[in-house]
Amino acid sequence: MTADRTGKRLLIVHSAGDFREAWRLRARSGSEVYYGHGYILDQLAHMAERFEDVGYLCCAAPLYDERLPNGARVLGAGADPYRDPKPALAVMARFDPTHVVIHGPLPALLRWGLGRRIAVGCLLADSFHLDPIRRWWRYRQLPRLLNMPGVSLVANHGVNAARGLVDLGVSARKVLAWDFPHERSPRDSLPKQLAPGRTRRLLYAGSIVRSKGIGELIRAVARLTPAHDIHLDIAGAGKVEAYRQLARRLGVADRVTFLGLIPNTAVRELMRAADAVVVPSRHAFPEGLPLTLYEALTSRTPLIASDHPMFAGHLRDRESALIFPAGSVAGLADAIGRLFGDTTLYATLSRQSHLAWERMQCPVKWGTLIERWVNDDVEDRAWLRGHTLAADSPGELVT
Repeated sequence: MTADRTGKRLLIVHSAGDFREAWRLRARSGSEVYYGHGYILDQLAHMAERFEDVGYLCCAAPLYDERLPNGARVLGAGADPYRDPKPALAVMARFDPTHVVIHGPLPALLRWGLGRRIAVGCLLADSFHLDPIRRWWRYRQLPRLLNMPGVSLVANHGVNAARGLVDLGVSARKVLAWDFPHERSPRDSLPKQLAPGRTRRLLYAGSIVRSKGIGELIRAVARLTPAHDIHLDIAGAGKVEAYRQLARRLGVADRVTFLGLIPNTAVRELMRAADAVVVPSRHAFPEGLPLTLYEALTSRTPLIASDHPMFAGHLRDRESALIFPAGSVAGLADAIGRLFGDTTLYATLSRQSHLAWERMQCPVKWGTLIERWVNDDVEDRAWLRGHTLAADSPGELVT
């Protein structure tokens, strides 16, 4: 790829987040709350050197338009693009992009780009495993829009999520799987053994919402108490008070600690220190490939996860994780009890976590994908075609 600063103005649009704050946090402390934010900021700086203008709009962030010292612009619209996209569309119009990447299933924003006859891409981090009626109602417009010739880039986070787009009706000739780079691996840490005779600490890291399975996790702790000496740490933001009250009602308030939103580096340290990491997502939670899985596997702390469709093929029960039926309190409690009651199983899961980590690797990285799409020379187009799900060599597909 060669640099082309002439005329190409790239705008990436996301419904949530705030990259001005992400920049400030990084400049102040060198940390990031969410994995990938530092990488995205670096990629924006790199692309700002190649193209005429590069911006990242976080719709829900307060209204602002600032150029960072790295050359990229960060913008906010103070808007919910699902309920009222007009403020976000106004910010997009002022930026006047030649290329727009809509980072999410946002039909109004996709239609805006198509109507302006500019290059339109759509990057997702979503699964679509809802019941058929809910799925049709929520995403009924998406396949038609993404199959339009004017949308020339379509990708989802991870191979399973990309396949979900095809199942939804998007052409496999258009769909790619993407991921962030993962420089740390399980091989960077020593396998763990289950230490005898102390409180077992579970860790959950992520959004505190019903569909992430938080209720089942707290109920599983209550089910295991007092026969097992267990403590649950919950890192993240959301409906904290509702779940604090649930812990009180179940009599385990002293066994559940809400840590709030903490930097990603601190989450990694907590994972390594914990006795198990739990990812109890319900099938209805629309995640592509949760970065928590990578972090947990990298820590070598045994992982307990639901049978969410996006985890299928990556995690294997009793090999690299313990899998339980999503939504099942009894199943989750049983998995926790089995893990802490079997030192051999515990050591096996820790030792073999690299197997799942390696299966999860995806060759197409976020920054490279967007840069090649904008650059759009013969080599770039061939590279993009070669990584679609319909290509002969689509990358490391999970079977």
